Amino acid sequence: MARRLCLTNKKLRGKKRRLRSLTSWSQSFKNYFPMDISENERYWNIKIPVHIQLVQGKQTNKTIQAQCAQSLIDAAYQIFLAKPPHLKNYRVTYVICLPDMFTSEICIYTSEQYFQFHTEAWDREPEKLDTTLNRSLAQEWGLILPAGFSEKGVLRNDVDWEDKEYFVERWYFGEVI
Repeated sequence: MARRLCLTNKKLRGKKRRLRSLTSWSQSFKNYFPMDISENERYWNIKIPVHIQLVQGKQTNKTIQAQCAQSLIDAAYQIFLAKPPHLKNYRVTYVICLPDMFTSEICIYTSEQYFQFHTEAWDREPEKLDTTLNRSLAQEWGLILPAGFSEKGVLRNDVDWEDKEYFVERWYFGEVI
């Protein structure tokens, strides 16, 4: 499976096939844990391997996005199950970014400090914004979280290439509590 950007507005074909392929990809992580991660790296990740139009833009919908999110959950859970006991301080998570779901990824944090930095809500002007999301994306999308996994949503602001401010929801799932 490969990640693909789109430079045209042509209709995305083969959505069912692409979703089946993503499901197969998630199952390929059975008994897999990347052993080449060192604590010095602080972080390991793998992006969602889909065509950008499958997860964001006019050609997708919440049902397709939820299926893709569930595949990320399933892949992360397989990695979680394969995690060796001596690496219990490593956190297996995945993040769903909205509206830019193409940037979603599975993450393994080797540093607790780096994990806290990534999962904290923040804003350029903290007094402007309540950055904790007090709802559940898992409930909204009908996602099934396996035992040992939880969810945390934060709102972040950023600036695009035209220097315009925009907000991003980052939903962390997995070993987040």
